[in-house]
Amino acid sequence: MTNADAVAPTDPTGAGGRRRPDFSGLDRLGLNLHAILPLSAMDRAWRGKPATRVERGHWRQVVVVGNGGPSLWRTLEQRGITGNDPIDRFSVQAVSDWLASQAPSARSLLLYPAQSGIDLQTLGRLAGWHQPSPLMLGMHPGWGSWFGYRVVMLTETDWVEDVRAAGTSACEGCASRPCVTACPAGAVGTGLDLARCIAHRLSPDSPCATDCLARLVCPAGAEHRYCEAQRKHSYGESLRAIAHWRERAD
Repeated sequence: MTNADAVAPTDPTGAGGRRRPDFSGLDRLGLNLHAILPLSAMDRAWRGKPATRVERGHWRQVVVVGNGGPSLWRTLEQRGITGNDPIDRFSVQAVSDWLASQAPSARSLLLYPAQSGIDLQTLGRLAGWHQPSPLMLGMHPGWGSWFGYRVVMLTETDWVEDVRAAGTSACEGCASRPCVTACPAGAVGTGLDLARCIAHRLSPDSPCATDCLARLVCPAGAEHRYCEAQRKHSYGESLRAIAHWRERAD
C-alpha cells in the first residue's frame, strides 16, 4: 500500500468474485484517495433534518474520493482551470467520467459537493482517513492534515468495499504541540475555540486571513503541505463564507 492510495489494496479482485475498480486515472489527476463504502455508511453520515436524506432505492454503495497533497492543485494549474469553485467543478467532472469508464451502466447520485447535511468526517473515519486533531481538521495517517474530501456519490456498483480504522492519531504522540503555541489568536488547545479563531481571522491585517499558522507548523505529513496558492485559495473561500455568515448574523 502507498500513500497515494491509502485505502484500496492493489489486488484488483476481492472475496466473492467482486472486483476492485481501477483508480489509476484518478490518481494521475491528484484525486488519490478513494474508498468504496457500504450504503449503510450513510446511516451514520447523514446529519440535519430527516427530510434532507435520500431514499435508499436502488443504491448499493457509497463512493468517496479525496485528494492528498498538492498534486490536484498542480493539475488545475497545468490545465488553466480557474473561476468559481475550480476544485469542486473539476473533481465532480473527473469522478463522473471515471465512474462512466468503470461502470458504464451504473447510475449514480452526487451527494457532495452538491448537497449539504453530510458528515464527511464520519465517512473519513470509516475509510480509515480520519483521526481528530486540535485544529478540528481530520488527521490522515499518511497525509497529515493536507488532504480533502472532494466527491461523495451513491452508486449501483457492487465493488470490493473498504472499511478500516485510521489507527492512532499523530496528535496523541505529539509532545511539543507546536500548533498550540503558533496560533496568534490563542484559539488552539485541547480543541479549537472557533469563536476566537473567527474573530482573529476577520480582524484587520490578520495573518490568518488566507492561511493557518498553526496548521503550517504541524509536523504530521509536512512534506505533503499544500502550496501557497492552494492555501490562499482555500482559506480565502472560507474567509468569504465566514464574512457572509457574520453579516447575516448581524
